[in-house]
Amino acid sequence: MASFHVRSISLPTGSHPLAASVDEQLSRLRISQETSTSSSSVLCHKLDGLRKLYECVDDLFQLPLTQQHLSNESLDDVLNGSIRIIDICDISRDVLSQIKESQQELESSLRRKSGGDYEAVCAYMTSRKKISKIVSKSLKNLKRSETKSAKSDQDSTIKMLKDSEEITLAVFESLFSLISQSKTNNGWSSVSKLFKPKRVSCESLLRQSEDLNSNIQELEQNLECLYRRLVKTRVTLLNIFN
Repeated sequence: MASFHVRSISLPTGSHPLAASVDEQLSRLRISQETSTSSSSVLCHKLDGLRKLYECVDDLFQLPLTQQHLSNESLDDVLNGSIRIIDICDISRDVLSQIKESQQELESSLRRKSGGDYEAVCAYMTSRKKISKIVSKSLKNLKRSETKSAKSDQDSTIKMLKDSEEITLAVFESLFSLISQSKTNNGWSSVSKLFKPKRVSCESLLRQSEDLNSNIQELEQNLECLYRRLVKTRVTLLNIFN
């Protein structure tokens, strides 16, 4: 996990309130990332914090002084970074959607038959293994991205964008780590025992699955809001150069 230091940013807009808002959101996210434990509720809070961060960034981009400043900069790296963030957000949405779908199919099987349908349970296990591979690959990619932090002598506005990218990737790393850990915490191991001599209770497994689906739904809602904000911010960036 990347280590963050709370620091202020200096933007061409000087002491403009929007610059202070960006600085505040970055500081809150850094502190949260350093001190909080990983859970679905904490991740939802962080995702909402990212939404607020990019909302402030987008508002800052609307200022003529900021647009004038950015138009004179080479932002290829920043634009590539925005695509990287949107892509990883999209992967996260797809992973959660697949988990929810497999959980719902398993729940349906458990309700139809006491102990579940063998083929349905096997399909669930196969689906989760496939998701696990996607998550593992995404985590490796995110860890490689950690080294691409903002340089201390970089332009202040570019540095702010790189800092935003850095904390965003760290939050998504936390999300994928939580998903990866959930394979033992949410009943995956219990599912594998359904057809063994000491079987788990179907009622118990259903409760775990329903709880997981509730957490997934909340994460999906926050991811959807963040995804829309990230796309809007990228459009704003692209418009500055057109």
